[in-house]
Amino acid sequence: MESRFVSFGDKAIDFTYNTPYGETLALSEKVKQADKTFLVFLRYYGCTICQLDIKAYRENYQKFLDKGAQILLVLQSEPSVIAQGITKEELKFDVACDPSQELYKAYQIGAAKSKLGLASMKTIKKMQAAKKSGLVHGAYEGNELQLPAVFLLDNSMNVVYAHRAKNAGDMPEIDDMLAKL
Repeated sequence: MESRFVSFGDKAIDFTYNTPYGETLALSEKVKQADKTFLVFLRYYGCTICQLDIKAYRENYQKFLDKGAQILLVLQSEPSVIAQGITKEELKFDVACDPSQELYKAYQIGAAKSKLGLASMKTIKKMQAAKKSGLVHGAYEGNELQLPAVFLLDNSMNVVYAHRAKNAGDMPEIDDMLAKL
């Protein structure tokens, strides 16, 4: 698979992915199903900050659909870990399982240099919100220092927005994402 620093104005790198529910799909086919697709790279399913973001995407998914958009989430998790934790119906959107981190490498989404590099005030606030919501840390998977990122693609695979997180909590809020549509 090709590897390059994908950013605003670029063509997204196409890939085939496996969902936790036994499906194999291609990004190029997925993006044709909506006007816009948020390609969201989080860390892994057990990460409480990621769980909090996933919960927000699920709770607000109809707002994305109402604006002609969809979400494709990429996680470093094994399909079985996600399938055991949540049903396809509960999840509401596709997850590309990337335990070997090929997609993170292809899109050149970096990692923090240390655990301290994952931290920020926003990270701490998200961790507190996750704890308050009753979310519990699951198994560690993949690169623990992996940083998240989000790309907004049109249905021709053009990147119309790109954000690479500077720390574990540095992801756009739901309202900011919806405003991009």
